[in-house]
Amino acid sequence: MTAALAPHPHWSAPVPGGVTGVVLAGGQGRRMGGIDKGLQTFRGAPLALHALLRLQRQRGGWIGPCLINANRHLAAYEALGVPVWPDVVDGSAGPLAGMLTGLVHAATPWVLTVPCDSPLLPLDLAERLAQAVTAAQADVALAAAPQDGGAPRPQPVFALIGAHRLDDLQAFLQSGGRKIDAWTARQRCVVVPFDRPDDDPMAFANINTLSELQALETAGAVPSPAR
Repeated sequence: MTAALAPHPHWSAPVPGGVTGVVLAGGQGRRMGGIDKGLQTFRGAPLALHALLRLQRQRGGWIGPCLINANRHLAAYEALGVPVWPDVVDGSAGPLAGMLTGLVHAATPWVLTVPCDSPLLPLDLAERLAQAVTAAQADVALAAAPQDGGAPRPQPVFALIGAHRLDDLQAFLQSGGRKIDAWTARQRCVVVPFDRPDDDPMAFANINTLSELQALETAGAVPSPAR
């Protein structure tokens, strides 16, 4: 559903190559005991590398440059081959701070954010979000996926965001806002369900604990990424 707001005067449709891919790896990993989640190994490679490669391989060539948002172990993330930027705001402000960081450092009109802990994210994520945001002339598109056999629920860290929303997001964070859904509720936002019969039910599986990492590791045959 799209908010009933007027289109932003600087709105323009995303085009192939005009989207910066951003891997969000700036969290504190509290449910993993404080370890750096993005650097944990999944099928022989760091979780963040899986997410990065899935972005770089997006169908239709929508993704141009990519970057990683991380707040520690920067050299380890830089070894993955793309620029790494820490949060541009202080205080561990959560995923919205990573989204803002991506918007600040993007050289494209749109940014697609994904979390570092979802190594099976859809290869048509950018394509479907871009199509939806164009059809609705929206400022933000969020993916939604079924949970526990129910209706699709928004997965707000899988977000296509127009760079023209940078100032609004910055103001929201400066005012103390931290929740993604509270910010997206202020935007022209479209939610895109990933519930087609051929959609991978594990595509949005995210890893919050070491036991979940082990469970996903053994859930099916997933090839190791290759550079």
